[in-house]
Amino acid sequence: MRENNDIYFKLFANCIPVKGASRSLLCDVQRNRSNFIPNDLYTILEDFPSKSISEIEAIYGEENKEVLNDYFEFLLNEEYGFFCSAEELQLFPKLNLEWAHPSIITNAIIDVGNVTHDFQKIFSQLEDLNCQDIQIRFFRQASVDEIGAILSLLRLSTIKSVELFVQYNELLTDKEILGIVDHNLRLCNVIFHSAPFKRNFLSNNKTPVYFVKDIISSAAHCGFISQKYFTMNINSFTEAQKNNSCLNKKIAIDENGEIKNCPSMELSYGNIASDTLDSVISENNTFKNYWSIHKDQILVCKDCEFRYICTDCRAYIENPDDLLSKPLKCGYDPYTNEWDQLTDRPLIHAI
Repeated sequence: MRENNDIYFKLFANCIPVKGASRSLLCDVQRNRSNFIPNDLYTILEDFPSKSISEIEAIYGEENKEVLNDYFEFLLNEEYGFFCSAEELQLFPKLNLEWAHPSIITNAIIDVGNVTHDFQKIFSQLEDLNCQDIQIRFFRQASVDEIGAILSLLRLSTIKSVELFVQYNELLTDKEILGIVDHNLRLCNVIFHSAPFKRNFLSNNKTPVYFVKDIISSAAHCGFISQKYFTMNINSFTEAQKNNSCLNKKIAIDENGEIKNCPSMELSYGNIASDTLDSVISENNTFKNYWSIHKDQILVCKDCEFRYICTDCRAYIENPDDLLSKPLKCGYDPYTNEWDQLTDRPLIHAI
């Protein structure tokens, strides 16, 4: 029997442990940070949440008391939780991890090559679907006038943010770039790819502008799984529980106008020149199939401690005959906790 003055440890609701094959990740989805923890500590936090400190010490034995003290001291110092009484323990329920969004489509990718899209029509259709975020990727150079004309169509739009990729043009000056960015407040990121150098700066309205050496000449430059792409917040964490972290509520238009789940995928459901986005979604029984493929189902990913904070890719997978195969462009091994550089690996489409 425990004593009346015994204490308990309670994780803050926004601090959620995720178990991996050989270690766990403690995610603070409110402050966007994380720490690795041993799987033994995961077990203590998840399997014994209603046991007191003395009860946990009794389970693990006197020989492990010092290790347990170190665990709780770490959690306390890192502000992942707090000590409380049995009565107080009942006052702090777990965070509800259900995810829902009223939009039919939340995000879209539009690729631009040699074909000229009717952006006014595309933006109008995306607004009807209550799309919030758009990524526009130019695989070629674009003039200030062309970029400005496209973005001007969004000035009265309900679309919230635009991420812009454009091929580097040495004739485009910083002043012209700032003119584009500062007059289009929906821009959240501007990336000039295929540049001969790396550089970044902030516009006057604090929008980041990047120059990167990566050559982005087609949709094949996509699907890379990397720590720099990890996202840790309440919305993305909860969405990843039962939805695909890349394709859920996404629609894409490739450089030829083909309507797809992702520009990197081969299967097209129509062409924007002759079909509407809404008809593709509502009339095609298979378009939404990828939306519900989540990390707890995907081979290897389901054993990974990063599974709720990383993106997924169904366009390039290790086994094209298995839609639940691991992303081909992920070099992380959750069984050894090592990252591979992914050199000389062929690209294999899922479909």
